[in-house]
Amino acid sequence: MPILKRGPTLPRMQFTIMTLDRLALFVTAELVFSLTPGPTVMMISAYGFRGGFRQALAAICGTQTGNTIWYVASVAGLGALVTAWPLAFAAVRLLGAAYLIWLGIGELRRSFHPAPDAAAPRLTRGPYIQALLTQLGNPKALLFFGALLPQFIDTGRPLMPQYVLMFAITFLGESIILSAYGGLAAAGGQRTAAHGAWRERISGVVLLALGLMFALVNGL
Repeated sequence: MPILKRGPTLPRMQFTIMTLDRLALFVTAELVFSLTPGPTVMMISAYGFRGGFRQALAAICGTQTGNTIWYVASVAGLGALVTAWPLAFAAVRLLGAAYLIWLGIGELRRSFHPAPDAAAPRLTRGPYIQALLTQLGNPKALLFFGALLPQFIDTGRPLMPQYVLMFAITFLGESIILSAYGGLAAAGGQRTAAHGAWRERISGVVLLALGLMFALVNGL
């Protein structure tokens, strides 16, 4: 009986964009950032109280448009550093870790020394435009993306798939969380101020731990 010879085996193609531990850490950091309320969340909630979930959704779309613009700006700058100045990129990574530590300390301080409630934001008739301008006028978004992205970029792999994956995670996570805030406001849900201190403490600890880890470990 003739022996059938196997043909040449095709090499296995690698589609891995990020390692699983790197991906899990990024998802954790993004969720913590999204769950921490800020001026944008207050505005979306205010629109939900005033005009229902439809207006809150328009404000969410404006916020996400602003986030996309800041994300693209961050990626453009980081991409130039990766290819042209590797040492500068390493310095940006360390500065980003320091910024995350600073954010974590700030969250912990606010949890133990809460500030008086801020005045409700003034609403206009255009929730999308107001949310877009509010987010574009918030440089913290650029600082956060500029601090967070370098910690997870693997310069030994293609950069664009990593950028796309992290953007998809950011966009999906924030859309879900902001929609939850807007939906609760539209339903007339009570404010969760009683749980705000613990939320800030958890966020502060996680951001502080991530920042310290990034500062002490040379890459993930």
